[in-house]
Amino acid sequence: MGEGNAMGGAVPRISRGIEVYGGKDGAVSWSGVELTADVMRELGAGPWAERVGDLEATRDFVTHLRGLATTDMETEFIGALLASEPEPLPWQVGEALAEVLLEHWHGALWVWDGARDRRTRKASLPGADLVGLCVADGSARLLFGEVKSSSEQSSPPGVMTGSDGMIDQLKRLSAKDDHVTLMKWLRFRCRTPEHKAAYHTATGRWAKSMGKDIQLFGCLVRDTAPEPKDLSNRAAELAKTVVEPMHALLTAWYLPAAMATWPQQVGVLDVG
Repeated sequence: MGEGNAMGGAVPRISRGIEVYGGKDGAVSWSGVELTADVMRELGAGPWAERVGDLEATRDFVTHLRGLATTDMETEFIGALLASEPEPLPWQVGEALAEVLLEHWHGALWVWDGARDRRTRKASLPGADLVGLCVADGSARLLFGEVKSSSEQSSPPGVMTGSDGMIDQLKRLSAKDDHVTLMKWLRFRCRTPEHKAAYHTATGRWAKSMGKDIQLFGCLVRDTAPEPKDLSNRAAELAKTVVEPMHALLTAWYLPAAMATWPQQVGVLDVG
C-alpha cells in the first residue's frame, strides 16, 4: 500500500519515520517505526494538529459562537467558555496521529472525523476506533481498526493483550457480526462522488468475498524505545484468524516525547 487517497487521488507528502523492524505471517504484516523529533514537529504543526482539533469544524463553530454575542458581557461570557475548553487527552492525540499516518503512508481514506461524533469531553465512542476505506492500486476496501496508546515499559504492553486488548478486538472485527453496523455508519458519511465511488467498490468486494475482503489496522503508539516483541508474537496470534483475502497490518509508532506531553505537541494552532 502506497501513499494516496480516494480513487487515484493523492495526499500531501509528509516525512516518513524510520522503520526499525518488521515482518509478515500469512495475511498479517507488522512493522515498528521510529518517529524523529523533526517528523514530530512537522506533524504537530500541520496534519496531526488539524486532525486532533477537527480544525475546520472547530473554526466554523467558534466563528458562529462568537457571532452570537451582541453585548460586551456576552462576548466576555463566550470568550471565557471557549478558553475553558480542555486540551485533548493523550489517547485522543495518539488516535489522531494514527489516522494521519495511515492516511499518508498506508492509503487510508477517512470520510469523516470521529471527533465530530463525541458527545462529552472525554468520550470514547463505542465500536471500532478506525472506520474508513483503504485505497490502493485503483481499488478500495473496507477499513476497520483499533488504536492503542501506551507508556508502559513492558513489551508487549497490556493494551495488546487480554479480552480488551488490541488483538482480541481485531479478531472480533474480522468476524462479520459488526460489519453491517460499521458499513451503515460509513455509508451515510460518504457525501462526495469520490467517497461514494470508493464505498461502492469496497462494499462490492466485501459482498463477493462473503465478508472477508477487508483491511484491518492495529496501531500502537508508544513513547518507549522500539521493541519487536511489541508486535511479533501478537501478529502470529492474529494470523491464526486473519487469512486471505483479508489483510491486517499491525504497526507501532515510537515517539521521542512522553505520552503525557502529546497534547502539547499539537497545541500550536489558534482556532479563536
